[in-house]
Amino acid sequence: MTDQPSLDELAARAERLDQARLALKRDLAERVVFGRDDSGLVEIGVDHTAKVVEVAVNAALVGRVDPKVLANAVLQAAGEAQRKARELVAERRSYYLGTQ
Repeated sequence: MTDQPSLDELAARAERLDQARLALKRDLAERVVFGRDDSGLVEIGVDHTAKVVEVAVNAALVGRVDPKVLANAVLQAAGEAQRKARELVAERRSYYLGTQ
């Protein structure tokens, strides 16, 4: 007697894994995560690949800041959003696939 799984068991595992990957892909495709700079000047949304998909600038504040401050706010918000996207992908991957 062998402890090795049968071909049917291996095929069933592979099918479950394929279904989990598909569910993960669908789940992530619908998500956008947001990052904001410390001053609340800029908010940036990114998809699960960390691609920027939304940018919002606080109109009440933007006219009162130096362009360098605005640029730094954009970078800070983008960095936070991208970090959150990485965390989201890791969390959802663990949920669907049981891996990090």
